[in-house]
Amino acid sequence: MGKEKTRNLLIVGQTGGGKSTLANVLSGIVDSEEHSISENENFQKKDFEWRGTKYRVVDTIGKEVTYEKMGELIHLIPEGLNQVLLVIDGKFMIKEKIGLSELFRKLIFEDGIAEYITIVRTKFSNFKNESECKKDKEDLCKESKTIAKLCKNIVYVDNPPISIFVDDEDDEETIRINRKRRDQSRNILLEHLEKTCHKLEKWDNLCAKIDSYIPV
Repeated sequence: MGKEKTRNLLIVGQTGGGKSTLANVLSGIVDSEEHSISENENFQKKDFEWRGTKYRVVDTIGKEVTYEKMGELIHLIPEGLNQVLLVIDGKFMIKEKIGLSELFRKLIFEDGIAEYITIVRTKFSNFKNESECKKDKEDLCKESKTIAKLCKNIVYVDNPPISIFVDDEDDEETIRINRKRRDQSRNILLEHLEKTCHKLEKWDNLCAKIDSYIPV
């Protein structure tokens, strides 16, 4: 099989959990002008290229993933979905806090797209420490047996702010350090996606099912 022309990534998760920041970091928006952005009330779409592979990041605006939104997503990426990035910035706790609507939980656990999901644990200061990442993963899996099914693919990142007011050399050093952490996080996630990002085999069937639920 030939390589897909574009790998499509859907970002979901709780509002304020770092979804938009992750989309920006992945797209290289801060460090490069070679990107395109389109936006409406439900999605923000960004294109970029990494190691010769084209990617499209679709960031969900707001928390709920409804049938109407999924229907719109079908038209945004008609060639299919490659990976869902479920962004969390802490423990799972209450399901609603991670942006999993009833629809999306159904798609994950009943329609079999769990294997195409990567949990992205953001704001994790020890993201380069393997033992700390392992410990956190074990804690997350203990939170819920259902959610634990998604922990096969989990990536730890830290995307600290770089748009801060510069008053002295300390602020400049903070920006430099934060930029480096974002670059390291981006590479870690893209390395992961390079190995795991494959077209969702059930995409056509999923599209047909979603279309049948959307009111005319």
